[in-house]
Amino acid sequence: MMKVEWEFSEELEDRRTNLVVKGHDSYCLQTMGGKEIELAREINILYKDKEVLALPFLRITHKSKNGIKSTFQKVMLPGYVFLYLPKDSKPFEIRPGGVSFHFVSNVEKNDYVLHGSDEKYAQWIFNSGGIIGMSKAIKVNGKVRVISGPLYNMVGNIKEYSKKNRNCRIEITLFGRLISMWLPFQWVEEVPEEKKIEDNQTENK
Repeated sequence: MMKVEWEFSEELEDRRTNLVVKGHDSYCLQTMGGKEIELAREINILYKDKEVLALPFLRITHKSKNGIKSTFQKVMLPGYVFLYLPKDSKPFEIRPGGVSFHFVSNVEKNDYVLHGSDEKYAQWIFNSGGIIGMSKAIKVNGKVRVISGPLYNMVGNIKEYSKKNRNCRIEITLFGRLISMWLPFQWVEEVPEEKKIEDNQTENK
């Protein structure tokens, strides 16, 4: 079976423009891994009249097989879809269809609207239409700091690595929860010792 890929159509572009003009709130939905694109498409079809926009979080990456290079879409946050509704909408009017999901609650605000860095993160994905390029990172002792892309300036702890696949798994905090994400070795660089000290002092302020 051919893998279904995400397309940010002109219709979705118009919907995004309307949300920008009228103002919107951002939410996060959790679903089964591998169902992100299917869920986003389903919500966009079922709730077309409500000016709802649902987006997966994907990046375009490269692969090489038998000497032939090609690109494909990789899910960056498996099991999560971002939802954008007009201001003051009732989020729980959005109900599961064929793909089940639930709203991710904001543990600090005791609600479901994204705030602060979570909202900025969702806004970056909103602006990109759900598809982004790859972030780059630098290594700070046992940590990595993202220096471009939607995860800009976020810090995560390295939890494990794979020499075979040449990547490492880091944990970052989103929605008040720890989320795991894999980064290739080539996106991680050692930094001078004085930079490590400076970063640690900044984080402790």
